Amino acid sequence: MKNILILAALSAVILTGCGNISPPFKAEQTTVTTAAPTVSAAASSEAESTVDEEQVKYDTFIAEFFDSNICFADTSALVTEAMKGSSFENEIDNSNGVNKITLKGSNGGGMIDVLCVDLSQSNLDYDMKYILENLGDHYFSQTAAQMNGITEDDFVSSYRMTSSVVSKGKYQRYGSVQKSDGMATQFGYTETYAVLSENKLTVVSGAFLSSDMMERQSFSQLMAKFAENVKY
Repeated sequence: MKNILILAALSAVILTGCGNISPPFKAEQTTVTTAAPTVSAAASSEAESTVDEEQVKYDTFIAEFFDSNICFADTSALVTEAMKGSSFENEIDNSNGVNKITLKGSNGGGMIDVLCVDLSQSNLDYDMKYILENLGDHYFSQTAAQMNGITEDDFVSSYRMTSSVVSKGKYQRYGSVQKSDGMATQFGYTETYAVLSENKLTVVSGAFLSSDMMERQSFSQLMAKFAENVKY
C-alpha cells in the first residue's frame, strides 16, 4: 500500500512537470523575438550615424571649396573644338566662368556645363583624389537632376572611376537611362568627366533625354569628344 502511494505521488510530480514545459518554452520564444529588433535597431542607428557623418564631411568640403580662393579659366577654345560637327542645335551662354551649352535634337534635348577652376591659390587641405571624387559626384548629381522625372532607379547602366598619378588625376562617372510608361520610351545619358592637372580642374558635365535612342548615342559620342579635348 505504501508503494502504491509513493507511485501515485511520483505520477503527480511527473504530470505537473510535463504541464510546466509549455510556458517556459513560450517565454523563451518571446525573448528571442524581442531581442532581434533591438539588435537591428542598434545596427540601423549606427549606419544612419555613419551616413550623417559622411554627409556633413561632404557638405563641409563643398562649402570650403567654393569659398576658397579659386578662379575660373576660359574654356571657350575647348567648347568650340568639341562642338565642331555636332548634329545638335545649340546655344552657348558663357557667364560666371561656366560655359552652359543648351542642346536640342529632333526628339529631345539636354545640356552640358564646361568649366575650368584654377586651384593654385586655394590652399585646400584635401588630397587630389578626395577633391576629384567629391567634386565629381557633386557635379554628377546636379547634372543628373536636370533630366526631369528620372531617378537612379531608371539607370540601366552606371559606371564610376577615379584614377590619380603623382600630380594629376581623372574622374569619370556616367549612367544610361531607359524608361517606359507603356506608351513611349525615354532614352537618356548623363556623364561627368573631370581632370585635375597642374592645379587646374576641368569639368565637363552633361545630360540628355530623348525618345530616340540614336540621339542618346550621338550625345554620348559628343561627351567622348569633349573628354578627348581635355588636357590630361
